[in-house]
Amino acid sequence: MFLLSIILYAIVVSSGYLWIKKKLKVSYDSDGLLYKHINRFHLIGESIIVVVFLIGLFYMRFVMEWRLSAYQDVILVIAILHAFRSVVERRLNKDSKQYLLSAYTSVSGFLFFLGAELFV
Repeated sequence: MFLLSIILYAIVVSSGYLWIKKKLKVSYDSDGLLYKHINRFHLIGESIIVVVFLIGLFYMRFVMEWRLSAYQDVILVIAILHAFRSVVERRLNKDSKQYLLSAYTSVSGFLFFLGAELFV
């Protein structure tokens, strides 16, 4: 049942993402296939978020022996990274509306985190 819920959630989120992209006519400006940072501030900010997450993960799992089997933390960090990307995109590229897709992905990630945290 949980796997079916995850698949259904993924279908709903993907279709919503594609609908927003089509409705707002958002184009994805990427030179390559890999993830590209917007500017140096975005690169440094995401690096700091990832380092803080890894330190917190190490401290929670090995020092405090708390949340040993929690995989939801990764979902939360990915949602936070998308939220940070949305803020940076909004500040720098307001005309492209790409920040709306990042914000949608971030909210979807937070909802998935809350659902996994509450119901699992």
